[in-house]
Amino acid sequence: MGKRTKQKCKQCGAQLEVTYEGNGVQYPVFTCEKHGSSTNEWQRWWENYSTRWKERKYWDNPLDKVSCIVGFFCNVYEKFYGHPFTLDILNPIPYKSKTFTMARRILAMFENDAHEIRIYIKWVFAKKVKTIKYPVTSLGFFANASFVNEYKHAKYRSTILKRHSPLPQDFIQWCNDNCPEIFEKQELKTWNDLNALVTYVKSYGKDTIENKVVLEAVNKNMLSDCSTYRKLED
Repeated sequence: MGKRTKQKCKQCGAQLEVTYEGNGVQYPVFTCEKHGSSTNEWQRWWENYSTRWKERKYWDNPLDKVSCIVGFFCNVYEKFYGHPFTLDILNPIPYKSKTFTMARRILAMFENDAHEIRIYIKWVFAKKVKTIKYPVTSLGFFANASFVNEYKHAKYRSTILKRHSPLPQDFIQWCNDNCPEIFEKQELKTWNDLNALVTYVKSYGKDTIENKVVLEAVNKNMLSDCSTYRKLED
């Protein structure tokens, strides 16, 4: 957690006592023995902002992105380990705490794309943490350039079309709805099969059911034009 900074009462200067409250996440409550607890910014965050990650609109709002990341992380953490995440007490103001600083750092590593971070957090738990025996102690665990680069590389590789990559489901559905006979004439499951239809059209002309399918592939931006193959990897 690092060295704790001592929080003092603004009224009398006495050191504040720190306790934890909250369900689903443990947030710090700062209390003066003489003056009691003041307005708790952590409680305000928990009650008003911690669940904003559940609504997509907040992930797109610059003012809510950090809260969405922290709230989502706390939710995934509790589901994974079976107990709530305890937030650090370095600062009585949530947005100045280490957890929120780490969220902003991760946000910068993903070019401010909070939606991508949501996927990344789940990826790290699945690929790097894997078991509840491995203790994740802070959100800083995710601010790891090696993890981020590995995730981005894996995502890039997943977008590369290979010969046996399946065709998009909406395209297959369109074929089923508009020209089901194509499945009796040709194999049409993979991108390599679609390239084979281009070859067929080149050989037998455009007055074919195959050309109708190829034209729809062009319409869906799957092919650049009727005479062009889609470059695929083995």
